[in-house]
Amino acid sequence: MERYTGTSNVLPGLRPAREESLDELERLLTSRVLHGSETLKAFLRYVVLESINHQDGHLKEYTIAAEVFGRNSDYDPRNDSIVRVQAGRLRSKIQEYYATEGKHDKVLIDLPKGHYNAVFSYARAGNGEGPEVTETTRPVLVEPITTGHPALQMEPRPRARREWIPVAALGAVCVFLLFLALKYSSEASRLRDADKGKTQADAQMEVLNPLWGQFLKSDEPILVSYSNTRFQGRPETGMKLLKSLDSQSPTDVRSSYITDHYTGVGEVMGVFSLSNLFAKASHTFKVKRSLLLTWDDLKFTENIVVLGSPAENLFLRQLPQDQDFVFRVAKADSQEERFGIVNLRPKRGEESVYLNRDDAGSTSEVSEDYALISLLKGLETNHRLLILAGITTFGTQAAAEYVTNPEYVKELVTHLKAGPGGSGSIPPYFQVLIRVKINGGVPVHTDYVTYHPLN
Repeated sequence: MERYTGTSNVLPGLRPAREESLDELERLLTSRVLHGSETLKAFLRYVVLESINHQDGHLKEYTIAAEVFGRNSDYDPRNDSIVRVQAGRLRSKIQEYYATEGKHDKVLIDLPKGHYNAVFSYARAGNGEGPEVTETTRPVLVEPITTGHPALQMEPRPRARREWIPVAALGAVCVFLLFLALKYSSEASRLRDADKGKTQADAQMEVLNPLWGQFLKSDEPILVSYSNTRFQGRPETGMKLLKSLDSQSPTDVRSSYITDHYTGVGEVMGVFSLSNLFAKASHTFKVKRSLLLTWDDLKFTENIVVLGSPAENLFLRQLPQDQDFVFRVAKADSQEERFGIVNLRPKRGEESVYLNRDDAGSTSEVSEDYALISLLKGLETNHRLLILAGITTFGTQAAAEYVTNPEYVKELVTHLKAGPGGSGSIPPYFQVLIRVKINGGVPVHTDYVTYHPLN
């Protein structure tokens, strides 16, 4: 079969039967091309089922935005291009599928530009011809009783004996009834599976909503800022951090040496976890490294997520809101000064200083880290700043995974609602301390430690 190129490879005049179209939909949904693309799968499943069940209808962009992407009644396609963008991605994925693993499929599903209705057709065979047609199996277009739309059926050959007509008619009725039973049983199973998938996704977002609801409610893209520190020197001869912990600006230290910018592994993995969450919620976001973040960004951006501590993100040291937990240099039990988390207002049972631990006294492997999840007030009313920061980069990764994992968020919300005062509601601003077990540079287990509400 030649490569799929849209309508150029279709066989005109014949439309696949309903069951054939549903089977082809299943092949697309389980393909490698769409593996992990849950949003595109939901989009494809919706437009195909709607196109099959309502062939005379015309799918509207507004309807798709509400049914597939969860947009509210105030959705305006002029300001939100989510449907058009995802439709373009889906068309590319469909074309990629038929050019690779689906190149031998007999049925094609297409989403032509200009509208959102799916189109179904037979593919041409390798010689450019359609399926073989004989006198005994010559297809004719008829109107099925159930749908009122054309489907491929077989015209029986001429009978030589008149007495065969009643028997043949009875057999045809039985076959047709069996076909209907199997068809609608299969379709009902597919629809149940689709509804189950949507229910699971909705359930996950429902668990995440108490923490992320205000962020996702806004139409404005969420700004994700990741730590981006400056070093001097060369990788082959050694690199040195180009600032001290008490510096207030990345330009405090100037050097004629070559400088470079680096980001920790935890920050990279944190961006990955956040992007998965925003994709699941069909919410836009943008990424910016911290050295390029300005006070205008903080003032005019409604929702910001910062990955990394003030050790790398210098602007975090000048935020106006008071915090109970801060990153500072503190003395360990050995009286050695180390960078850690200081508890300015310890409660009963809490430590005043939290420091990471090395593996068996080694300074090369961190076995335990602490991290803060700080939801702070932005510089303007109703603006929010979420800081996910560990003492090390591994703690930052664990904090990002903690706030994007439904099981962890469920645990967190339980603690926040049962906090001081027992109001049963989540405080608008708070700091949460978590402890992270690390194995080989990978966070393997995270425990909730405590939290403080902030004024």
